[in-house]
Amino acid sequence: MTEKSTALFYIHLSNVLFALTALFVAGLSGAFSGYFTSFARFAVGTLLGFTHLALSGKSFRVRRFWPWFGRGVFGSLAMTLYYIAIGHGSAGRASLLNNTFPIFVAVISFFILRERVRAVTAAGILLAFTGVAFVLADGSAGTLAGDLAGLASGILGGVSYHFNKRATRTEDPIVIYLSVCLVGMAFNAFSVPEALAVDPSQGLLLLLAGAGAYAAQVAITIGLARIDTTAGSVHTFAKIPLTILGGILIFRDPATFRFFLGTALLAAGILLDKLVKPKKRG
Repeated sequence: MTEKSTALFYIHLSNVLFALTALFVAGLSGAFSGYFTSFARFAVGTLLGFTHLALSGKSFRVRRFWPWFGRGVFGSLAMTLYYIAIGHGSAGRASLLNNTFPIFVAVISFFILRERVRAVTAAGILLAFTGVAFVLADGSAGTLAGDLAGLASGILGGVSYHFNKRATRTEDPIVIYLSVCLVGMAFNAFSVPEALAVDPSQGLLLLLAGAGAYAAQVAITIGLARIDTTAGSVHTFAKIPLTILGGILIFRDPATFRFFLGTALLAAGILLDKLVKPKKRG
């Protein structure tokens, strides 16, 4: 396999794993709160993360605390809200709203960090927000609480991205992921009593959700390291239709024309900036 084909294999493997994880969480949403499924996911991730470090011969060391901690705070909040959104709506709808985070990455860059934003990026943001508006007004059974949680997870995911960007300059990727798991466990510790109601089949789903999320993170890290980031990130959006399709087939999730139109506009807005390359100077 070539370097590019290997990268695409790992990226699309991560897409499948992310979609499966969302569907596992959807299957648990009737029995447990999003807080508990998040806690379980972070607990499994912590165990796998430290095991991974040990097998790799690496130590748990944080060189710059605040970027690492910021990634943990905003990343874990985003993921918890994502799981809450799944419980209040559907895996596909929550996945779509959670993956609006690139929009907010750009918004934060422009309005808060005062970074230069290209005209094509601004156009993409407007197009993407139009898509979100169609999804939120699609007339389906999605709840207001679920939609707000899903959108908030996208906003916080955008904030988390900026902390992650800074953390990657000094920290090991596994150590960065452990920040999300450790902080997320602390945030959701109040939900631990729900563990008393877990039966063997539900326990298996919780383990699969946690392991799937961790494996997806490892796969996407490997994939994006072997290919141009812009080209690779375009392929990561395949997890959204995979999750939507899985929800329709397994849980009979509703899907209206406006939902699909909004999904297409959102994807087009996000991908526009990635596909239109900036002009070279000189």
